[in-house]
Amino acid sequence: MNSIFLPIIGMGVVVLGLFFFVVLGVAFWTGFNLGRRRGARLEETEKESTATSTLTASMLGLMAFVLGLTINVAQSRFEARREMVTTEANTIGTAWLRARLVGGPEGEAMAGLIHDYARTRLAFTAADHDAPIPGLIARTGEQQGQIWALATSVAQKAPTPITASLIGALNQMFDSSLSQRFAFEGVVPGDMVNLLFFGSMLAVGAMGYLIGLSGVSQPVLTSLLLIMWSGGLAMTVDLERPRLGDIRVETTPLEWTIQGMESGPARPSSTTSPGSNRPSP
Repeated sequence: MNSIFLPIIGMGVVVLGLFFFVVLGVAFWTGFNLGRRRGARLEETEKESTATSTLTASMLGLMAFVLGLTINVAQSRFEARREMVTTEANTIGTAWLRARLVGGPEGEAMAGLIHDYARTRLAFTAADHDAPIPGLIARTGEQQGQIWALATSVAQKAPTPITASLIGALNQMFDSSLSQRFAFEGVVPGDMVNLLFFGSMLAVGAMGYLIGLSGVSQPVLTSLLLIMWSGGLAMTVDLERPRLGDIRVETTPLEWTIQGMESGPARPSSTTSPGSNRPSP
């Protein structure tokens, strides 16, 4: 994404929308003034009007398609991050329950490590763009190594079906952390956002030129169109940045999992939905 958006989106989606509105407004009035000057110098023919209308409609249609495509990509990536938070919370909860089944000092120690691991993953999910994310990733790797070393020791001492299920749950927990990291680092390609931004400026400018050429001003309808266009651009840019802006992935599933660990071994509610049961160990 273009670097000029980074400090603006950090101020909030409303400020970003106002930025887009001002930029598109300047593009529109620039095109409008050019069209009005040309219309004053020349007597517009029907052929010229038709050609200008066709080209402007094509540009607006193309930008509408790019806007819809970009929103779809940003939305799909947002949903992937959102789903991975729930998946990771469930895998952490399942691993914690199975560690408790092992029992003894080693089982309790492993459950404590998983509890600390859940807090690290919560910090990673809720971190802002200026947070020490590399440190959280390194801490995740260290905690995974500690948990795996203890689980390996337990499995070698007592290779039972319980320890086998514990190893499988830990594998899923570790895999989900990698998937979550990839989901948070994946954003809409910068070239697509740049095309959408600058293409919108050109399309709106062409629309202003056409209206200026006709000599009929429509300030109310033009303002409404620019507001809608700016809102779509702001939502797209905000949606595709997981650690900036106002649209963030909820961390509630991880919070529920941690609360369940701290309240006791039995956790009646699921991170999938408030009214369903948690997965059995």
